[in-house]
Amino acid sequence: MRKYVTIMRTAAAEQLLRMKSLMARLVLLAVMLAVFNAFWNVVGTEKTNADISAVNFIWYLLLGAILQFGRPEGLHRRIEEDVRSGNIAYLMMRPVSFIGYKCCESLGTFCVRLPVLLIAGAGIISFLTNGALPSDIKALPVIIPLLFGSMLLLSLGTVFIGLSTLYLQDSLPLFWLVQKGEYILGGLFFPLTFYPDALFRFALATPFGAAGYRVTSLIYHYTPENALTAALTLGFWITVMTGLNHFLFYILKRKVSVNGG
Repeated sequence: MRKYVTIMRTAAAEQLLRMKSLMARLVLLAVMLAVFNAFWNVVGTEKTNADISAVNFIWYLLLGAILQFGRPEGLHRRIEEDVRSGNIAYLMMRPVSFIGYKCCESLGTFCVRLPVLLIAGAGIISFLTNGALPSDIKALPVIIPLLFGSMLLLSLGTVFIGLSTLYLQDSLPLFWLVQKGEYILGGLFFPLTFYPDALFRFALATPFGAAGYRVTSLIYHYTPENALTAALTLGFWITVMTGLNHFLFYILKRKVSVNGG
């Protein structure tokens, strides 16, 4: 366990030296929040099937954006390069799990980016909404640990995309597919309650809904039951994705061994 904690600390320290990249993401976050706040002020007065106020919506959007902007960029490409170049054969000899190593890198990065994005985003929203708070702001101490669970699940998905190079040769199409799944089925831009009932239920049954909507919607729809459901659903999909990644990595190890890598 110490090895993985060290990996997270190293990733966090590296992220502190690359604050310019994070500042650029903050600018994009500010623009995103301002645009959607203005959009909601126009269309939010219309009657919809989603019972959510403008303040709740913008905070919901902030939490979803944190999951997108808080992750390390290019992780799937680095894994793809390791697989293509054969460098992964050397990484297999490390005394830590390759999958665990990559996930800890992501979590270490998230440890630095989460507080910066959350504090800055809260300040931007406060300016846009005259200091209004979401319905369940007191749920933040519960939501934050769940966001780490969401990031772990998203990281496992990214590792899977990178390892898929073993069969696909190019992981970019799968990356695009998964990314759009996060946006649409995860409810990044709009709560899933906006969707038709059948699509809403389908999205909730996917890992995208587990990592996104189930966690971020707690900011305005918190109950202990909802939080427990979010945690259990995250745990289920994390277990499934861990198993899939280990299975794919096992096949990769066998291919490396057969080819004398």
